[in-house]
Amino acid sequence: MKKNLAIACGAAAWLLASLPAAAGPPAGSWYVAPEAIYLWTDRDRLADDEFGGAFAFGRSFDKWDVELQYSFVSPDTAGGGSVDFNNVFVNLHRVFYRDARVSPFLKLGVGRVDPHYSGASPLFGADVTNWALAYGAGVLANLSRNDSRGSSLALRGEIYGLVSSSTEPPNGDHLSDTVAGIGLQYNWGAPVAAPEPAAAPPVGDADGDGVNDNLDKCPGTPAGTAVDANGCELDSDGDGVVDRLDKCPGTPAGATVDANGCELDADRDGVVDRIDQCPNTPAGDKVDEVGCSFNLRLEVFFDTDSATIKPESYADLDRAVRLMTTNDRLAGTIEGHTDSRGSDAYNLKLSQRRAESVRQYLIDKGVPAARLDAVGKGESNPIADNATAEGRAQNRRVLLVRTSR
Repeated sequence: MKKNLAIACGAAAWLLASLPAAAGPPAGSWYVAPEAIYLWTDRDRLADDEFGGAFAFGRSFDKWDVELQYSFVSPDTAGGGSVDFNNVFVNLHRVFYRDARVSPFLKLGVGRVDPHYSGASPLFGADVTNWALAYGAGVLANLSRNDSRGSSLALRGEIYGLVSSSTEPPNGDHLSDTVAGIGLQYNWGAPVAAPEPAAAPPVGDADGDGVNDNLDKCPGTPAGTAVDANGCELDSDGDGVVDRLDKCPGTPAGATVDANGCELDADRDGVVDRIDQCPNTPAGDKVDEVGCSFNLRLEVFFDTDSATIKPESYADLDRAVRLMTTNDRLAGTIEGHTDSRGSDAYNLKLSQRRAESVRQYLIDKGVPAARLDAVGKGESNPIADNATAEGRAQNRRVLLVRTSR
């Protein structure tokens, strides 16, 4: 018998050494544990040592296992009889290193030892059920574990003593048996942790402006450029040209600007279109703060040898009226000019009459008379060659030469 036990122990040691690394039975699971056991009986029972079987059903907690264990052994007795042991115990196992490859445990249990003798019984008081205390130690050698299913499988070995409440012979020592067992323990039903969501791929910032690509509404911002929360370059005056390129910061809201962020000045007179009351000023003319030339040429049409203003002149004259009435500091002289055809004296009188006609038109439209003079210049101040039709047309002109009061 000792030789068989040594072989069994050697086989168990070899199996433990060859096991793959695996975590122990998971906490919060149920388990079953079938075992083959070997019972060394107390010598006072006058019974042989014998193999038997055991089965346990239990629950694993963080540091403890609690189980209900049933075992059966039927050794021979002196005198040619036998005794059947049907034992039921409630056991506590204090488990150490539950998540290690090998988890040792201490065993403590209480239960009933129920012997049934048959044949010639050598004992007085046979078939007496009695209470017993179990104590010992064991080990769980973990074979496999599946955390996704909350299960595990372990090789279970243990050795423990059984101290019975009965004495044999009467008034003698308490009966004490020893049990060794080896088997499997299968755990299932442990809580399964929800799989952690896959980590989101890191969000980059390709243009390095401090705004992640998933939020950047203006990718490709030049390095070092100040941006807003959307990753777009700043446009402080809201003119549609970013500050980095804006050569005219502080443009009023709603103003039309060019690619440099500057307000448009179509006639290039230095007064932006937004406030220019005299668009298309001739190049080089000196203008006032509203973009009007100090020498304002008026498109006035007369019949030949007449000082009567033709209706097609009214639009241009009304522009002069608006200019004079919106700025009460302006005064001016209406100058009449002719080309060189005709005598000097005639052209002087004709230019004077025409200048006075224009002055009167402006007065009739609301310009105070005290702010207007009329002077005929005749042909004395040509601005083009009178030898050509085009030159003579340029010389026939009416000017509003403005002054400030």
